[in-house]
Amino acid sequence: MIGPIGVTEKQAEDNLEFMLELTENQRVCWKITTSQGKSVMMVPVNEIPPIPEDIQSQTEEFRKQFLEDYKREDAS
Repeated sequence: MIGPIGVTEKQAEDNLEFMLELTENQRVCWKITTSQGKSVMMVPVNEIPPIPEDIQSQTEEFRKQFLEDYKREDAS
């Protein structure tokens, strides 16, 4: 990641499309400061695709079976 690069609120407004491109393509972080001295960060976010439904179901079935087997072993 590159940055954070400090810019004013006005600079961010004027160059938002460019800043978003750099954030996405070059992983640039920005610190945007308002005229009142408050700051926010604009940072790239790693997108994680959702887990497919079939894998969630398989995982849940495995968990249930594992717990049942564990309870049986613990009882004996």
